[in-house]
Amino acid sequence: MTTTTIPAPAASTAAQTSNRGKGIALALAGVVAGAGIATGLVLGFSGTPGQAEPAPTPSTIVIDGGPAANTSGGSVIHHHVTPPAPPVQPSVAIETLQRELAQLNYYEGPITGIMNAQTRQAITYLQRDAGLPQTGQMTAATQAALANFLAHGNNQMNS
Repeated sequence: MTTTTIPAPAASTAAQTSNRGKGIALALAGVVAGAGIATGLVLGFSGTPGQAEPAPTPSTIVIDGGPAANTSGGSVIHHHVTPPAPPVQPSVAIETLQRELAQLNYYEGPITGIMNAQTRQAITYLQRDAGLPQTGQMTAATQAALANFLAHGNNQMNS
């Protein structure tokens, strides 16, 4: 009995190596894409409740190093991220407004110097009693009504 060993064709080995390389490249692209999506979700859902949203000023983050680093033939992943807003600083003007609204029994919250929902609601009540559009924003007409109520009183002070 004679035994003959037939070597594997070289083209077949090269094709297997090429397919393995493509599989690794695809797996790597999937990992990079998944990391980019996870990062986007984390950054997108990490807002602070109760804080005003700043005007967007997008910046671009390139996950894979840019077109020069992109040798796999895949697409470049870009994410637009809004940088976090700086903390709101107390304002002497808002503190004075809160004190004046409290003096007229419109505002019952803490005097913080920071415009908050309670301050806007107090402004709305003042605007209602003054017959002004109820916007919750301090306008010239709202400021005049506040000064008038402080000088002459209003229905709230008699309650």
